[in-house]
Amino acid sequence: MNAFGNTFIYKFSEWVMRLSLLNLLWIFFTVIGAGFVGFFPATVAMFSMVRHWIKGNADEQIFKTFLDLFKRHLLKANILGYISAIGGVILYLDYMLVKNSSGPFQMVMLLLLIPVSFYYLMVTFFVFPVYVHYDIRLMECFKYAFIIGASYPVRTIYMAFVTFVVYYVTVSFSILFLFFSGSVLSLLIMRFTYVAFEKVEVKNNRMAEPA
Repeated sequence: MNAFGNTFIYKFSEWVMRLSLLNLLWIFFTVIGAGFVGFFPATVAMFSMVRHWIKGNADEQIFKTFLDLFKRHLLKANILGYISAIGGVILYLDYMLVKNSSGPFQMVMLLLLIPVSFYYLMVTFFVFPVYVHYDIRLMECFKYAFIIGASYPVRTIYMAFVTFVVYYVTVSFSILFLFFSGSVLSLLIMRFTYVAFEKVEVKNNRMAEPA
């Protein structure tokens, strides 16, 4: 039991250190990129790092690997992120239009807006994990995110719930926000999506097998 306890404490401490350092790097590179330039490549670098850890590759030098990922994905990550952001802005404008309308038009638009918002949320959750997991063209990331997300819609609900919980807890305690807000959330989202990716790959392999 002592050996097990010591091993657990060591691994737990290692993960705490790893996630806290990753979160600080995410915030730091977002800030030095003035937010609008740094946020998305820093987020992609963070998702890439936690993907490596989920796959069992935890021996990289965190700062060096993060910096390399940030520079490598600087342009594409911003394109990917701002396309996603534009979609969110359009949805918000649609919501304001619906909010300021009345009668049957408002009801019809609301019924359309709810599923569209869900699919937008689904694609948003999946698009960055898809980008770091698959070697595909940039615009195909949205297609893959939609297809895989639509195949596993319950995972979108899980991720929305996890996002709310992590946001609520880290905002309530500023020290947690500083050290764990982005890193813990990206780890959980990547874990959910990674399982979906594995299931998709198993299905594709079965379909590729000769009859």
